Amino acid sequence: MVVRAKVVTVEPFGAIVQFSSGVKALCPLPHMSELDNIVKPPKKFKAGAELLFRVLGCKSKRITVTYKKSLVKSKLEVLASYADAKIGLVTHGWITKIEKHGCFVRFYNGVQGFVSRSELGLEPGIEAESVYHVGQVVKCRIVSVVPTSRKLYVSFTMSSNRVIQADTAKVGTIVSGVVERLTPATVVVSVNGFSKGSILNEQLADHHGQAAQLKNLLKPGHEFNQLLVLDTEGQNLVLSAKHSLINTANDIPSEISQMQAGAVVHGYICNIIEAGCFVRFLGHLTGFSPKDKAVDRPIEKLSDVFCVGQSVRSHVLNVNAESARVKLSLQQSMCSSPDCSFIQGYFLLDQKIAALKYSGPSTSHDWVKYFGIGSLVKGEVGAIEEYGVILNFKDHPDVVGLIEHHQLGGSTVKVGSSVKGLVVDLSDGVVNLSLKPELVGSVSKDGKKKKRHRAAVLDLELREEVNAVVEIVKDSYVVLSVPEYNHAIGFAPLMDYNSQLLPQHHYDNGQCITVVVGSIPSSDPSGRLILLPKGSAQDSNISSSKRAKKKSDYKVGSLVEAEIIDIKPLEVILKFGVNLHGRIHITEVLEEDCSEHPFSKLKIGQKVHARIVAQAEHSAKTGRNLKWELSIKPSLLKDLEESTASEAELNHSINDIIRAYVVKVDAEWVWLTVSRKVMAHLFILDSSVEPSELKEFQQRYSVGQAVKGRIIGVNREKRLLRLKAFDNQCMLENIDDTQKTVSSIAEHTKEGDVIGGRIQRILPGVGGLVIQIGPHLHGRVHYTEIVDLWVPEPLSGIHEGQFVKCKVLAVSRQAEGSVRVDLSLRSRKLDDSTTCAPRFEKINDLCPGTEVKGYVKNVNPKGCFIMLSRMVEARIILSNLSDEYVENPQKDFSVGMLVQGRVLSAEPLSGKVEVSLRKSTGSKSQKLDDVSYSDLHVGDIVDGQVKRVESYGLFVTIKSSELVGLCHVSELSDEPVLDINACYKAGDMVKAKILKIDEDRHRVSLGLKESYFDSDLTDDENGNENDGGRVPMDISRAPQMSGGFNSTLVLPGPEPRASVPPLQVALDEYEGSDQEGDQKAHEIANGSEPNVKKSDRRLKEKARKQREIEISALEERALQKDIPQTPDEFEKLVRTSPNSSFVWIKYMAFLLDLADVEKARSVAERALRTINIREEEEKLNVWVAYFNLENEYGSPREVS
Repeated sequence: MVVRAKVVTVEPFGAIVQFSSGVKALCPLPHMSELDNIVKPPKKFKAGAELLFRVLGCKSKRITVTYKKSLVKSKLEVLASYADAKIGLVTHGWITKIEKHGCFVRFYNGVQGFVSRSELGLEPGIEAESVYHVGQVVKCRIVSVVPTSRKLYVSFTMSSNRVIQADTAKVGTIVSGVVERLTPATVVVSVNGFSKGSILNEQLADHHGQAAQLKNLLKPGHEFNQLLVLDTEGQNLVLSAKHSLINTANDIPSEISQMQAGAVVHGYICNIIEAGCFVRFLGHLTGFSPKDKAVDRPIEKLSDVFCVGQSVRSHVLNVNAESARVKLSLQQSMCSSPDCSFIQGYFLLDQKIAALKYSGPSTSHDWVKYFGIGSLVKGEVGAIEEYGVILNFKDHPDVVGLIEHHQLGGSTVKVGSSVKGLVVDLSDGVVNLSLKPELVGSVSKDGKKKKRHRAAVLDLELREEVNAVVEIVKDSYVVLSVPEYNHAIGFAPLMDYNSQLLPQHHYDNGQCITVVVGSIPSSDPSGRLILLPKGSAQDSNISSSKRAKKKSDYKVGSLVEAEIIDIKPLEVILKFGVNLHGRIHITEVLEEDCSEHPFSKLKIGQKVHARIVAQAEHSAKTGRNLKWELSIKPSLLKDLEESTASEAELNHSINDIIRAYVVKVDAEWVWLTVSRKVMAHLFILDSSVEPSELKEFQQRYSVGQAVKGRIIGVNREKRLLRLKAFDNQCMLENIDDTQKTVSSIAEHTKEGDVIGGRIQRILPGVGGLVIQIGPHLHGRVHYTEIVDLWVPEPLSGIHEGQFVKCKVLAVSRQAEGSVRVDLSLRSRKLDDSTTCAPRFEKINDLCPGTEVKGYVKNVNPKGCFIMLSRMVEARIILSNLSDEYVENPQKDFSVGMLVQGRVLSAEPLSGKVEVSLRKSTGSKSQKLDDVSYSDLHVGDIVDGQVKRVESYGLFVTIKSSELVGLCHVSELSDEPVLDINACYKAGDMVKAKILKIDEDRHRVSLGLKESYFDSDLTDDENGNENDGGRVPMDISRAPQMSGGFNSTLVLPGPEPRASVPPLQVALDEYEGSDQEGDQKAHEIANGSEPNVKKSDRRLKEKARKQREIEISALEERALQKDIPQTPDEFEKLVRTSPNSSFVWIKYMAFLLDLADVEKARSVAERALRTINIREEEEKLNVWVAYFNLENEYGSPREVS
């Protein structure tokens, strides 16, 4: 519906608008204007502006509106659900996506439809992107709808009536057309005078290179005599000018019922994805070729060997009529062309391109006949270039002649001289000539072939096998001469339909090859002699009887005399007999124990005696027909049985030393050949132990290089060996019996080996390194095994991917079956040097007093742990971290920090090691010899440092000693101390007086009151800080508090309390030592001792009660001058002393005196919430008072 709304806010993504009812909605940025690619909101959208919108939909309580004028003012019916979609309904929508095959259109409330290309209403050759844009509002007509599957098909053409001509071309028919206009992607033609058709650029030719040439030469008015109708898009025909599709139009299927498994049909690639290729036939019939069925050898990307629009021959593997799926194979081995149709189509189109290119009025029309293949022509040398001799022709100035240097035949030419040569090829206005005497002499002076006793070209028969010589190698074909038939000129293709982008066969000029006659000039449309390489043609039906007899004389085991015609990095090519070729593998030259290179003494043209050991397998990599595998090993020349026995099975075993030759070098692997049928591979980390050599891995190996290595893995199914480069560690005497049985997972790595590795990961903290030492094997380097010396930053200069030299320290198998390998990068350890910094591998090597170094592993408030080596760790307690006080160990001792100390104790049985970092020697008990308890006397004034602060007092370390004394909270100051933590902190220096010494229990009682010091002494630096404080009341279940709340209220006063005598509290009741722990000191401060006799317990209880009475009296005397009289005064007091239970309890008593029980309860609950959770004693006092209040004034249980 259309609504009026006010703009609330404008954001980069759209505008928030509000209806009159208060409901808010979003107007997305694309819907704020009719324009395309709007980047910012229009000026109309301002906060407070009222505009007219139309609601697009509501999803998840979010309303979306549009401001597009075409939608807001639309009078057409709204489509808001798939159920409302009726065939023929016309409505407005907006385009959301444009694809090559159509557009997606969105309607209201999330309804979406699709418009196929044939329903877009486009002219032939026009792309959808040039007419429509995303966000455009369009008028649509519903064509079909399936509400259950939410599928909707619409059309941009409003009329459903199509004008159907009686003679409209059907799919699969051959038509003719005239070019009307050219677009960047298509050629628009007129078919039969009324139909329009379009030819995509890739449909102009089978050869992908010729399509671009033809497109550049086409002009309006050019006529195509034959075009195949591939499909129809509305009234537009989709056409193809491909020679292969036109010639096989009757055999190309248009329905899946016409597809049969095993058939080979022509088609074209319509799409390429990562998983395979889609091949289109006629209409919409499409098949799919998986990646593994598209090519014969594995590749990474199919787009490297195929292109969209490429003509292909496809072998039907499977047809599923129910799912309408066709599985195809595009492998050249299954889909190679049995005839010469590809090269024929190439030459026919080449003639057509030449006719279009040289169709001007200045060009004579008889030049093609004048320069016929095999004719003698005369020209003048215009220039001599690196690639050949350039000729000019007086009667044909537009034609250029070219004589390549190898075609001069020993003749010497000069610029300006006239020469007469034989035309061997004519392509793209360039005439290739030859001055070879045998070729020029084959033609009489009148330009016709001489009549000789030798066979003429007319005597050739189809499928006949002949020998030919390579004259010229072009990009798509090879020019050959057939010596047996008067040096007739023929042409052999270098590619096929499916192999246009694949690597082609390599031919050398002058090379002799065996070919099969595919088409003779009299029957070929192009008028050329077409020859097919023997490997790509069918078996020849015609052969000479003598030649067949001579070939049948050779078999496996025969000894032959052959001539070397080519030496390659891994093989030697030989010829023997009558045009027979063979090869000698690099491993079939010398015996295994020879160290020289196999081909070092062989030369081209050398005659050798060889034995045929096998019949060669056909390979598409080589252009020659190599029928035989030969060997010149001395042992095989004597006896063939050794060869057959060794090839019968793979008799290599682990730890054998072999010699192999490099075939290919990858980023991390070297592939080698051990014999003709056995391969090996060498991993990068197995090639060396030196990092400098590992960095230059690919540069160190070249094809044909000999590599000596030790076998560390055998795959008998794939006949593949895994090697490790041969070095001192590969000597057989270094391989023990246990090593030979190690599983392949451990990869024959044993303790003590020095191996190469690559840093895979640097673990955080002191985790160390993860080193890759094999394709699937990793080892760990402990943090202490990275460098030789103890350095603060052992990871400095280390980075991931770095090659390193490491030593195997241990190999162990985990419980889950994995293998753990411990490594070391310490260079001195690699050389077994004894001068490197020591690492204590065993606790037995440690004794008290041993100087050690280590790295901090982790830190906690009680101390830290350090790593002395990969096997030994030690603990350092807090008191041994430093001679000085350490307040925050985590701050002062970071993880990974290098520390030096000495061993205090080592327990091999428990594996515990204690270390101290203190510079002073001796244990803690020995350090007391400096200042002992006997050296202290009651009344002495000593300096000390606050070691710990507790709620009941301070623990003070006496200077120049290890003695720790306790100053009770009551002995801190002459004035009350409200908050001990605010007055003192750990590390403060204080001056104290010794009050009591207990040598038997190692306890010292101290006092910090100013009254303890003589008047002539200077004030302590902390003395003035405690002025104005008060001693908090120690309410330990005081009976006078639990009995009632009518005691006299006393509060602190400002006057000093130096005149008040100190409390006579027994030292045993509160003294504590830091060595006995915080818990015991807390128990002593509260007057409890669990391990005393009952009589002592009664005495202590009596003394405790007496102390509480004295403290209570003291507080009453101090506070009697300033007694709060109102609740406001009590509120001020509790704010100043929030943790004092004494003040809170007196506040409760004051309220009870006023008979306000409920207010007293609330004050008690408030006190429990306010008092710090650490003040347990203070909270306990309040709880006791609260219970007493309820006991006195609360309701009985039966009443409540």
